[in-house]
Amino acid sequence: MSRSERSEDDIAAAAAVSLDEIPIVDFAPFLSGDPAGRKAVAEEIAFACENIGFFYLTGHGVPQAVIDAVFRAAADFFAKPMAERAEAFATPDWYRGYIPMPPQQPLSRNTRMFEQYRMQHEWPADPDDMEHARIFDQINRWPADMPEFQAAGETYLDAMVTLGRELLRAFAIGLGLDEHRFDGWFKHPPSQLSMNYYPVLPNAADSDVSNMISHTDEGPFTILAQGEIGGLEVKRRDGAWIQAPPLRGAFTINVGDMMMWWSNGRFISNYHRVRNRTDVERFSVPYFANPDRNVTVAPLPELVGADGPSYEPVRVADHLARFYSQLSKNPHDVYN
Repeated sequence: MSRSERSEDDIAAAAAVSLDEIPIVDFAPFLSGDPAGRKAVAEEIAFACENIGFFYLTGHGVPQAVIDAVFRAAADFFAKPMAERAEAFATPDWYRGYIPMPPQQPLSRNTRMFEQYRMQHEWPADPDDMEHARIFDQINRWPADMPEFQAAGETYLDAMVTLGRELLRAFAIGLGLDEHRFDGWFKHPPSQLSMNYYPVLPNAADSDVSNMISHTDEGPFTILAQGEIGGLEVKRRDGAWIQAPPLRGAFTINVGDMMMWWSNGRFISNYHRVRNRTDVERFSVPYFANPDRNVTVAPLPELVGADGPSYEPVRVADHLARFYSQLSKNPHDVYN
């Protein structure tokens, strides 16, 4: 998680709205390779990114069986006794693995009421960046005696990096750039996959309590599989909160801070939060896309007008290291 927001309107109840509030984009014409279809889809995506920063993606080519398998793996892991889950704890020296909720915490607007299991792509070590080796060059940690968990996670990671590269081309076309504008910055991306578990919020929880506080995402974009239970809420430009319910077979895509910086503010990195006020537990699987760690993210020159760039350059490794450094202070305080 990147920017967090704790203004008074965070306690406002999210309105149940029609799905028209968040556009639904069929990605199949883009994947077909037809230039006209690719351009039309890219324009739909750009419209969503400029107006709310979120959209649903259908026709994405990821088999439903791959999605279902990762949700089964998550449900099986989080159903295990805490003593068994604890064997896969993430640590300051090995950031991948299980991160629990704080064992005790008051119910407040800062409450963290979700658990997660983190994994990343495994790429060759970068000899030019040994400073951050413990963050980016580790192998994934896998729970013992759960081979299906590892298989589901690795298959899903492969699917996400493939889909992510196509989305980057759609973002580029939507911004009026060459479709390969971002390709060279995602050769070995330190992207992260999380399996998230959200218990039901207690009945005694006040209206300002959420499972995950209002925030934006750090990378260029996030590919979210929501599962079957709602709880995601998105902030409109007018400040109103709206529900973003799950849509079977669709991913929920949102713009992150780095894409907003690249676009010089044209695309919106929007605030969102999670509140599970149903009567059943909720699972979600977000994939946080990140550029290669040696990339410096700054407004693209071709998108900067006479007023100059709106954002300062940020090196990916340094930016993400600041985020991951939270884990060495308190693993329960790490969000995403």
